[in-house]
Amino acid sequence: MMFTVDEYRHELWREVTERAQDHDIYDQEAFFETACEILRDSEAIAAYHPAYTRYRMGTPQALAIDGYDQDAFEMDESIVVIACDDKFTLAENDALPTIQSNECKRYFNAMRRFVVAALNSTYQAHAEESSETFEFAQFIHEHRSTISRVRLYFITDREYTGRDDSSQIQIDRYAKDNGDNEISLETHIWDIRRLMESSNAGLIEHMSIALENGLPAVKASKGNENMDTYLLFVSGTMLSKWYRKYGSKLMEANVRSFLSMRGKVNKGIRQTLNEKPDRFVAYNNGLTATASYVETNEKGWITRLDDLQIVNGGQTTASIFYTEQKDKTDLSQVIIPVKLVVVHEDVARELVPYISRFTNRQNKVAEADFSSNSEYQVELERLSRATLTPPLPGTIQTHWYYERARGQYESERNRLDSAARRAFEKANPSRQRIKMVEAPKYLMCWDNQPQVASLGLQKCFAKFVNSQGDNASAKLDADFYKRLVCKKIIFDTVYKHIKHTDWFLGAYQSNIAEYAVAKYSQDLKRKGTECNFSAIWHRQSIDPKMLGCLLKAGQQASQVLNDPRRPVQNVSEWAKKDQCWTGLKRYPSCLDADPVELAVEKPKHASRRRTSTSSSTSTPRHEAISEKQPAADENLIHDWRNLTTESYRRLYDFALGKAFLSPKSEASLTALINGRDDSINVNSLNHLVSLCVKTGFPLSSLSSRSGEVPTDESVPSSADVHEPSYREFLLSIPDKKLGHHN
Repeated sequence: MMFTVDEYRHELWREVTERAQDHDIYDQEAFFETACEILRDSEAIAAYHPAYTRYRMGTPQALAIDGYDQDAFEMDESIVVIACDDKFTLAENDALPTIQSNECKRYFNAMRRFVVAALNSTYQAHAEESSETFEFAQFIHEHRSTISRVRLYFITDREYTGRDDSSQIQIDRYAKDNGDNEISLETHIWDIRRLMESSNAGLIEHMSIALENGLPAVKASKGNENMDTYLLFVSGTMLSKWYRKYGSKLMEANVRSFLSMRGKVNKGIRQTLNEKPDRFVAYNNGLTATASYVETNEKGWITRLDDLQIVNGGQTTASIFYTEQKDKTDLSQVIIPVKLVVVHEDVARELVPYISRFTNRQNKVAEADFSSNSEYQVELERLSRATLTPPLPGTIQTHWYYERARGQYESERNRLDSAARRAFEKANPSRQRIKMVEAPKYLMCWDNQPQVASLGLQKCFAKFVNSQGDNASAKLDADFYKRLVCKKIIFDTVYKHIKHTDWFLGAYQSNIAEYAVAKYSQDLKRKGTECNFSAIWHRQSIDPKMLGCLLKAGQQASQVLNDPRRPVQNVSEWAKKDQCWTGLKRYPSCLDADPVELAVEKPKHASRRRTSTSSSTSTPRHEAISEKQPAADENLIHDWRNLTTESYRRLYDFALGKAFLSPKSEASLTALINGRDDSINVNSLNHLVSLCVKTGFPLSSLSSRSGEVPTDESVPSSADVHEPSYREFLLSIPDKKLGHHN
């Protein structure tokens, strides 16, 4: 069954609200996560991390970001910024709303300004250092000399109206890169229709390469009605150009692309390219690629390639590109042999993984194979369908659905009529779904490798598969699958409860959960005790004692991850290091922690979901604060210079005891205590007081010199937030291209 856009929007609404309830988050946050998973499954992005910032939306100084994909930089030296529509309208009964080109452009301009401000470090000068947005901005600044392109993704639940109008902004737009010192800029609109098409797609996002002059090719004699094979040669210049434009999207079917490290050019390839480029065709094995369709001219030359995928030769392709970039190598004499297999769309999902496996047969990584068709994955799927949860009071027995192929759950559900679909959903609740690419994260955390889990889903998956023996599937049984489910329950539970603790600083929740599970498992092993997975399975939850231990391990993990003495500034990068895990293992056991009651399930977040008829005066997380709206944060203090000295000292002492002080907030409070107010950072101070209030600090203890509590609902003036020179700088940012900022 194929949904209409309205029907799909209703299904998306249901999924978002279920996620909001299960994870105890706002619907807007749930929409961001749900949409980003669609982008990730479509391989438009490799991973996503939340990092929310809005500044003066609707003005020429606007900045916007909801999250980012930092893994993209390791694959093709690109920076990915993601923003969601602030006019979040997703609701069960709303009519399908639309969004026009000009509104999309405002978001792209706001995202681009954020990137430029990060490149120049002007954003960091005013941002709170403990935030994920600050660290991403700092990452951009530190790598500014090697960034090759910027990808901006705008996600909306509205339907974009400019699809068929060539005068409007295109859904994907690529800025021309005319010089060595410019960064290519891409803009991608993901509206409700594109989200639907991607969710329903069994293959990757469509990509078409036009070859104006044609490419000579020899077609093999017909041997299989489902595929055609061509032999051809491409120049190094052409291949490098394709990689520059499409990056890792060329290698989505080849999992080894996720294992490649940015800039690590094969020494032999690099030497041949620079010293004997005319011999490259003789020395190199060439590429194997697949496509869904080719168009040829009267000579038999290929003039169009659809959905080109390099399944063997990803390292060669990247090496050619990076050699040209770094050594300014002339690739005109470089010729690369290519075997191109054109696989018909209806069998592509089945055949492409086998082509990838067998053309990479000499490589152990590929032999392990991530394919959803591998024996290991097929067996896990079979076990999931055969294993029922234990009967619990007031519930029916259900399955934990193992999804071994992208979109498998939705495809199976949507094929059914209404009655059968409801029965399927009862037997296979969507929250009891384990995606193939996510399963290794739970296993690696429990096996004391949180630094591997922190690499991201794709790389963690690669490491896990490579660590398995030749007969890994033979070790699978019902008990293994039940333990896998239990490990997911453990991870999800601690992840959900972290943000309710008084020690959580508001960032890196996933990394903390990964390290907490690993630390708990490590401490059990040290004590010689095993986890009672049987009890978790029969309860379908963990007990308060385990949760207390996990949260104590989480607090220890937070201290290690946020340690100001860490050798790697970026927390996400620090979490990927063995040294980070070594530091946590030195902490005392977490097993002596007091029990912590599990959070009670809440009803769906009707009060947290903004609809077109909502009368709530609170500002949703994704709604821009305009000049006429009250500020959303009731703890915001707008006149820090008017507080008493004793108020500054109370806040300083409390924050010091909680280890909440950042360099900027500490310097600002110290200046105020000493009677200086010329260099305070209002953003940093408001972030600090928000953290303190959440952990018990009485806002009433902060009084102004007139004796009143210094809170109000007025919007701070721009002068209180940013220096005039910063606004002037933002106004001067060009519209279409980004220059390197050294």
